[in-house]
Amino acid sequence: MTAAAPRAPRWPPEENATRIRSVSRQGELDVLRMVLEEQYARHHTQLALLARQGTWPDPTAGADTAAALTAASRRALDDLARALRHLDQGRYGTCQRCRTDIPIECLAHRPAARFCPRCDAASTRR
Repeated sequence: MTAAAPRAPRWPPEENATRIRSVSRQGELDVLRMVLEEQYARHHTQLALLARQGTWPDPTAGADTAAALTAASRRALDDLARALRHLDQGRYGTCQRCRTDIPIECLAHRPAARFCPRCDAASTRR
């Protein structure tokens, strides 16, 4: 009679699933980092172009449009810088209110999201 080959230790199924989700989520967060960095570069470039452009052909309409675009780009840069900082600190993708993971699908749609869908909906109802 031959001895059975030793079996590799198995993690409890729930722990194994958690490990797989963790690795998968980290890979997805790495992809989102690239998206955030690209968006940051795009908004930074847009701000530089707006500053260089100076005046528009129609000074009244052009100034309003340039001011609106500048303000929107600055807000986006602030949001993106915060998201990149949170990525570096290992806090990206965690709801700032309830501390649960924000679903990857939500982060892919709004990479600078700070709240999970439930907390976001609760804050808009107030």
